[in-house]
Amino acid sequence: MAATPTTPAATRSFGRTLGSGAYIFSGITSFAQGMESASLLTEQGELSRDDYYRQAELVLDQGYRTRAKQTMEYIGGGVEIMGTPQLVLKETLSKAKAQSESYQVTGDNVYNLARRKAKQAKNEGMSSLVSDVLIAGALLI
Repeated sequence: MAATPTTPAATRSFGRTLGSGAYIFSGITSFAQGMESASLLTEQGELSRDDYYRQAELVLDQGYRTRAKQTMEYIGGGVEIMGTPQLVLKETLSKAKAQSESYQVTGDNVYNLARRKAKQAKNEGMSSLVSDVLIAGALLI
């Protein structure tokens, strides 16, 4: 059986088609990786925020417990809960609330940062996809 001759133009056309396909595949892979990274970043942000919120609850609970303990010690010592003892009790709870709110703000900030990073990962994946599709199109022209 005789070999069929291939023309250089046909070979170049086939090579361009393969090259275009490789660019499209690369773009789709980059896009999928960007979406996966975004998903993982968002999930990590949610988990971190939830951890900070749990810590905030624990701090606030501990503040209430400490205030209750102080109140019982004052009462057990025969001290009336007026004046300075009352201010100490308020300050104890106030500090616990401030620390709790601080944990919540930190949790929200960590979550927002993770969301921004996730959005950036999505955009990079989409940008890579569009760029590779355009390159593939240019190869076919």
